[in-house]
Amino acid sequence: MDFNTILQVQVQGYPSRMKSYLVGREEDRYLILKIPSVVGNPEEIFVKDKELTVRYVHQGSVFGFRTSIMLTVIDSFNVVFVNSPKKIEDYNLRTHKRFECSLPARLEVITRHQNRQLRFKGIIGDISKGGCKATIILQELEWVKEPLKIQSVIEIYLALPGIEGELFLQGAVRSMTQDDKGLVLGVQFVDLSGKSQAQLDKFLSDNRIS
Repeated sequence: MDFNTILQVQVQGYPSRMKSYLVGREEDRYLILKIPSVVGNPEEIFVKDKELTVRYVHQGSVFGFRTSIMLTVIDSFNVVFVNSPKKIEDYNLRTHKRFECSLPARLEVITRHQNRQLRFKGIIGDISKGGCKATIILQELEWVKEPLKIQSVIEIYLALPGIEGELFLQGAVRSMTQDDKGLVLGVQFVDLSGKSQAQLDKFLSDNRIS
């Protein structure tokens, strides 16, 4: 999410979505949003600890996250500080039925800034025609200095039960969240080869997932 990105903001207890902009941030701590024009007193709407739902469009996809208000600065600045989101969701990701699983996989991530490939062992927690959930265990991340980013390109190598050979899948990271097991990535498949698509379709068909 870049500076001056147009945001749709909905404040807990306020009926309407409001247009805002991202005007500042400190990584992993807070975002600074421009307070939109509202009906009523903004100090009564943008109250500390109130929850916000924020949506925005990036490269044709709709993303969103939930956060809460840290501080509101009215008058000269008219901005609101909100907590950095722990999870950003791609609202276009889950358009297919998912097959719940726990399959070991090799993951290769191409970093955005240094154009390096990072290799991890991971677990595929669910998979569909459109994407999957991949978890990288925390120990695998201890040596990584450059954090993974939304929109990073990821390559996945795994063996599917009943499918001969290793399946190669390529996608883009659409969401990230961390739990006690590791870093959980929501991946949307892109540019699958005909062979990979056919193997994936056969696996899902055999398991009655369409």
